[in-house]
Amino acid sequence: MATSNLSERDDWSISQLKIVLLGGRNSGKSSVGNLLLGKEEFVTKERTSCSRRLGVVAGRWITVVDTPGWWCDFSAGDTSQLVKREIVSSVSLCPPGPQVFLIVIKASSAFSERRLRAVEEHVALLGDGVWSHCMVVFTAADRFLHKGAEECVERGGAALRRLTEKCGQRSHSVVLNEQTEGAALLLRIQKLMSENGNRAFEVEESISQAAAEEKRAVDQRAHLRLIGMKRHRALLKGGFNAPKELK
Repeated sequence: MATSNLSERDDWSISQLKIVLLGGRNSGKSSVGNLLLGKEEFVTKERTSCSRRLGVVAGRWITVVDTPGWWCDFSAGDTSQLVKREIVSSVSLCPPGPQVFLIVIKASSAFSERRLRAVEEHVALLGDGVWSHCMVVFTAADRFLHKGAEECVERGGAALRRLTEKCGQRSHSVVLNEQTEGAALLLRIQKLMSENGNRAFEVEESISQAAAEEKRAVDQRAHLRLIGMKRHRALLKGGFNAPKELK
């Protein structure tokens, strides 16, 4: 990947790029992560948990976190608690916090009011302050289907224009099968970071506490299910001995 166009800074915090990928299923999030890292690090398949990859690009350490995708036409209320919890926990995978969130959208897909609400609700899981760190990235499978970001927004209609407005009119478009696209995207990310004074995003304390409490509750339920399974197996064997957890 080209390195000459990326400015070098001595500040350690600036040299660490931390990026979280957000978006619906089949939007191309994982492929965008591969473009940023300059190699195939993410498996392009749907997942239910976050995946983190690190690499050195243009002399900088880059951390990219790929989150589980949501169903594009469904509200956050229809998304599983597991996926929503993973979206919130993505911040903790790149401490002290990511500088940029990329909202990935397939350029060829119609962007309706319903899809806008889905994006807004899922991104809002991270708190209102996240929008100043967001940028929309449009993906195209090949050069033939590629359009510039401005054209994507214009053709996308009112809903897509409102989304880019929430992101401070920040948008970019990439061709997923061309590795050279990564350098241009990194430059655009660098501009966003400069606009924010290179500040890392910090999730609101109330949100992080709620996520931690929910995780504890999930772990407790899993523990109780395990005890129940042990009890059931013991009964099937004909001689029940209560697991130590029950004594």
